[in-house]
Amino acid sequence: MKGYANKESTLHYPQTTPWFHVSRIAIGTHLGEMDTTDSSLYQESIAFALCNGINFIDTALNYRGMRSERDVGAVLCKLIQHEKKLKREEIVVSTKAGIIPGDIDLQLRPENYLKDKLLHTGILQEHDLQIVGHHKHVLKPSYYEFAIQQSLNHLQLDTIDIHYLHNPEISMQVLGEETFYQALEALFCFYEEQVEQGAIRFYGLAVWSAFTENPHVRGYISLERVIETARKVAGPSHHCRFIQTPFHYKNQIALTDKNQRVNDKWRTLFEAAEELEIYVTTSAPFDCGRLQNEKQWTADQLFTFVLNTPRILSTMIGMKRVETVKKNLSVMKLLKQAHKS
Repeated sequence: MKGYANKESTLHYPQTTPWFHVSRIAIGTHLGEMDTTDSSLYQESIAFALCNGINFIDTALNYRGMRSERDVGAVLCKLIQHEKKLKREEIVVSTKAGIIPGDIDLQLRPENYLKDKLLHTGILQEHDLQIVGHHKHVLKPSYYEFAIQQSLNHLQLDTIDIHYLHNPEISMQVLGEETFYQALEALFCFYEEQVEQGAIRFYGLAVWSAFTENPHVRGYISLERVIETARKVAGPSHHCRFIQTPFHYKNQIALTDKNQRVNDKWRTLFEAAEELEIYVTTSAPFDCGRLQNEKQWTADQLFTFVLNTPRILSTMIGMKRVETVKKNLSVMKLLKQAHKS
């Protein structure tokens, strides 16, 4: 499917960027089993969401053993190409790479995928791997070239709207600052080439803790230095324009802690991103279900808290079932009405 999201085709969505508008929530695809049952549920919920007020999908190459990207691609192909219910230009798709994936369809666990598909083919060498515990991460452009092509095939797209470097704090912990930012510069050069070739439109970093750590913690990443790296590579017209970070009721660091230094002043992550002209998407509004299990808050309360927080472009919410999509859309509608009144 050719094309990418544009402003004209997304005008009726409320959250704005200079390039497209998006819905206040996005459908996330992280959690779930790697089986046909959950794939069927995801495909049904994604289709319902896209036809009922959500135009943003977030996924990753490694989610559910590559099943999530394939499920997204199947739905997009059905709605855009076969049923003609949507246009490609109306939908924003973000995906990620950096963590070594497995492939459930090939029955390859990540360690076997690494060996058979990446090391034996020369895409990666052993020394390209950064390993922390059971996590394996890479910054090598040759891997991202391979990963982007895999994602394009799974998603059945010619262009990915946003491609994220996934959990880069793993590599930062191993490499240290100077080596990490040198590797980041080479990767950003590659990303800008991918933009020029039309494979992706924008890129950024999707982190778990890198932007909200104490600056003295190994693994902390300076957003200012990331953007300085992008500007060094491509000047002010660089395409590193989006970040993703967890944010929920028990983790408000991005809103409260001034741990990011911009122009010699300490800012919160949200403030720093705004000053650097970066758009923030957030993940894990329920902390991967843990907050709901504590039963101190209802899902609606947790959801409302995130939606009422300023400076968030869109919030990624895992929605495997149609009833979950309906409920979240209902809460979003009530909040909109409350703000109007």
